[in-house]
This record gives sequence, structure tokens and C-alpha cells, in this order.
Amino acid sequence: MRNFSTGRIALAAGVMAFGGALWQAQAAAPEELEAATATYAGKDVYGIVNLVPSPVLRTYINARGQVALEYIALDDRLHAGVFNGERLLDISPPGHDTSSVSGINDWGEVALQIRFPRTDPSTAVFQPYRWSAARGLVPLPSPNPDTNTFLQTLNNRGEIVGGSDTTGDSNYRAVRWTAANRLLPLPSPTGLTNTFATDINENNITLGDGQSAGGASHLIVWNAAGRATDLGTLGASSVVSRFLNNRGDIVGLFDFTTPNFTSFLLSPGKGAARIGLNTVPTDLNEAGEVVGRVQRSNNENRAFVFSRARGLVNLNPSSFWASEANGLNDSGVVVGLAWPEQYAQSRAWRWLRSGAGVDLNRRLLNAPGGLVLTNALTVSANGDIVAESNAGLVLLRPNGGGTDAPVLGPIQLTQLQVNRPVQLTLSLRDRNPADTHSATVDWGDGRGPQAAALREYRGKGEVRASHTYTAQGDYSIVVRVTDSSRRSTTLYERINLLELGTPGQVAKKRPQAHPQAPGR
Repeated sequence: MRNFSTGRIALAAGVMAFGGALWQAQAAAPEELEAATATYAGKDVYGIVNLVPSPVLRTYINARGQVALEYIALDDRLHAGVFNGERLLDISPPGHDTSSVSGINDWGEVALQIRFPRTDPSTAVFQPYRWSAARGLVPLPSPNPDTNTFLQTLNNRGEIVGGSDTTGDSNYRAVRWTAANRLLPLPSPTGLTNTFATDINENNITLGDGQSAGGASHLIVWNAAGRATDLGTLGASSVVSRFLNNRGDIVGLFDFTTPNFTSFLLSPGKGAARIGLNTVPTDLNEAGEVVGRVQRSNNENRAFVFSRARGLVNLNPSSFWASEANGLNDSGVVVGLAWPEQYAQSRAWRWLRSGAGVDLNRRLLNAPGGLVLTNALTVSANGDIVAESNAGLVLLRPNGGGTDAPVLGPIQLTQLQVNRPVQLTLSLRDRNPADTHSATVDWGDGRGPQAAALREYRGKGEVRASHTYTAQGDYSIVVRVTDSSRRSTTLYERINLLELGTPGQVAKKRPQAHPQAPGR
């Protein structure tokens, strides 16, 4: 099953430095960029839901618009969260060191791996878990509780796949867990080691890869009973697996450690079709369509969609510097990002199967002031889109849908210096115009939340506050807006405050490297 994910493909060192592509087809010219604050008056609009402040690493969405995600919380730890359709739940257990998600199925089950601290930090390892609203967090049996186990995805039958470092020497073994949480180590084909399962479809067919004695990576398919078939390298020097759909289409990469790497689509009875030179696939749908980016020098990438019927279609907006496609659904809706100029801020982008593209900032219904969508990460079967913004991660719901919680724009700060008032403003919107609101700001210097001034009229408002810091340092500013129905939305911003005369800065926490098996 494909869980539409933000996770970028991890390639070997040196791959990302090469570029160049030949286009087999050209999409219709997309609409040009307009101001991000514009509101589109037509029917093609999206309501906005604040999910979690930045930074966010991986996200997944199911057909019901539920979202599993991992984010850096105020405790500087990686947390796992689930948006259940109405609110975000932190599903990280007490005392954890790092919690990381690997997928969510249409029943709302989440696959994740969790690491707990140990007396000797070098011995701390990731172990597998399943979460559901009905049963909460459930540990999965591990081949070796003293070594790392990483999950990759799960299907709607509750089957989970991944890999486990069974001996502690970074030689992984592909594994599968049943819906009843029974561990099924997947056998390695003769002559292959270091196997890892990367995807599973609704027929319980599992995709993965393993290494030969000579170091070449082979494609492997395990049937529902767990019997392995070694598909070899398909004529390349090496092959790595990525995606598998329900009709048996496979997407992967040929020669991924060389300048001439390319992605491929392998279909039952049709062989492997090379998608294009330096193409990096990011998603596959049930129609056999593949999206991704052509990796070019200086990251001047080009978003693409590929199918056997249409070939390689360039999605890069006309006259734009670069673009990337991150996900698609079975209706052919593609989402990603585009840069109008090399050093300009990126914009979240959406393409339809017709090839028409649009800046999603032009499709926002009643957006709070200052909000800019910078990257569309994933799209669900029902058209919900998860996007990055300058106000953190947001969910875009078609036809103006949303929740009854307030929608907040970015925290905007001025005068970041010691012994001078720091000015804070924040715009809010509420789809319930009769609601009234209150706001608090915790400035992060030990004084706790303080009431903030809020002006509003019929669902539109602005928070204003001022605070003077007397010592330099790092602070986390937390703003909470609550409506009269007791629904609230919280944003936070980290700042680095310097002495008077030296400009301060907003300090974005650098995301930690996502835990994964080496080379995967």
C-alpha cells in the first residue's frame, strides 16, 4: 500500500550532484504565480487546519484525511503525532527519546519505531510499535531487542513490513508483522544478504531488495505466504526498490550510485520501462503513474509525472527556475513545490492530470494574514493536502472544509534585542463568525502564559503583544488562541536573542536526521 509520504529518497553519496534530462512530452503551461495572500473566489478552494509548528520531518495521509507525522517538539525530541480529523494527538510514550512514524492506513493504524534512552546512550536502539485509537500503543515482537528495527509501511489489512538488524552488525533482515502482531521473518533468496522490505500492497505482496556477494543490490518480491523471488538487477549493475501498487507495478532505481542513475517502472508482463536519466521517484498510484523530480545541477530540478501511455511529462511551471513533485493520488492530482527564481521563496504547487498547475496559495479560503504555503507534501484519495507553511504544517481540505478550531497565521516578531520591547503580531481566522477569542503568550523566560491583546470582528482578528527580555539566550515563544467553544490552536517560535546593538534572529530548530537503516 502506498502511504503518501514526504520522505525524500535517500541516495548514495554523489548521486544528487548530477543532472540533465530529455523530455518525452510537455505539459500544458501552468498558471503563473500570483500574490500568496490572494483568495480565489471560485469553487476550487481549500479550508485550512493548523497541524503542528515547524520543524516537521515525515508525514503520511490516509484516504480519510487522517495524518501521521513526526515533529520536533519544545523538548527538542522527535515526537510522533496523529491528526484524527479533528485534533492532533501526541502518541509518543512517556520517557521516550525519539518517536518516528512510518505510515498510516485507512483504518487509522500507525506504524512507528521508538527509541528509549539507556544508561549507555550508544546502546539505545529503535524498536517497532503499532498504534490505533482503539488499542493505543502496542509493542511489536522484535527479532533482537538489542538492535535496531525499522518499519517502512503498512497496508489496510494491518500487515507491516520493514527490516531488522538481527545481529547488530548492520546486516539487515526483511521482516513482516501480521495484523495480529505475529512476527514473520522473510527468507533471503539464495546468495543474497542484507535484505530490507520497502513496501507491501493489499494482496500482502511485499517488495524489497538485498545484496549479492559482489555488492550488487537485487530486487526481491515475497508473495503473501512469504516465499521470495529474486528478480535480479533487471539488466542494470544494481537496483533498489521503492514502491509497489495493488496491480503489481514496481518502481525503483537503476545504478543509483552512478552519475547515470535512472528510475524505472516494472509492470507485470511488460518488463521494466526506464523513466528517464537522473529521475528520482517520490510516489506511485494505482493507475501506474509515477511522480518525482529530475535531479539537475545546482538543484535546478524539474517535477515530472510518468506513465506508460504518456511517457515522461515535464510539470515545471513555465519560466520558473525549478520544481519538484512529492505525491499524487489515484485521480491524478500531483502536489509539490515550485521556485519562481533561484533564491525566491518556494510555493506549494498542485497539478491536475490535464497538466494544469496552480500555486495553492491562490486557492485558500479566508487565509489568515501573512500565511504562505511553501511546499505541498502529500495528497489523499479524497483530495486533502498536507503542506508546509511559514506557520508550520497545515492540512488543506477541499471545498473550504476544516475544523472549528481557530486558524492562525505565522508568528511575526520585530526588535529581537535585549532590553528593547519585542513586538509580536499574529493573524487569526475562524469559520464560525459568532465565536469570540482570547489569546495568551508564553515568552519562554519562566513567567508563564500571559494574556495578550486581541482585536476581532466576525471571525477575523489579530493578536498583538509586547515583551522585554533582560538577558540574551534562546527562548521558545508559545502563542495559544482559544475560541468561545473552548477549541484552541497553538503555535510556537524559537528565537535567539542577542545583546543590544547586535541583531537577533528567529532560530529554526534543525531537523534531526530521520532514523533509517543505513543505505535505505
